[in-house]
Amino acid sequence: MLTPLELDIMKAVWRNPPVTVRDVQETIRPTRNLAYTTVMTIMDRLHQKGFLTRKLESRTHMYSPAIAYGDVRDEAVKALINSFFDGDETGLLEFLNGESSQAVSRPPEFSEPSSFDETLL
Repeated sequence: MLTPLELDIMKAVWRNPPVTVRDVQETIRPTRNLAYTTVMTIMDRLHQKGFLTRKLESRTHMYSPAIAYGDVRDEAVKALINSFFDGDETGLLEFLNGESSQAVSRPPEFSEPSSFDETLL
């Protein structure tokens, strides 16, 4: 799962790969005025996480997406459905169509103890 900043950076990379850190910084500048080093750090982390590939050309790193936009979007939607609709896609569709029941408007009750490792508590 990507953070909002990571997603903004990935969107800039998906638009026109391969890109440099400077390209991404300029692309996201209208909404996020970030220092070059901040963008570079986030892109390096995305590379380490496997979201970006990096290739050295001359003295410049060129970045390309290692994962397709659709794959990231699909994972995010699945996480949303699992988190808020107990894995039920129909619940999401009902919510989007304004047909959701009031039960969905409240957090679910926990009927079983959670599977937390009690040694950490």
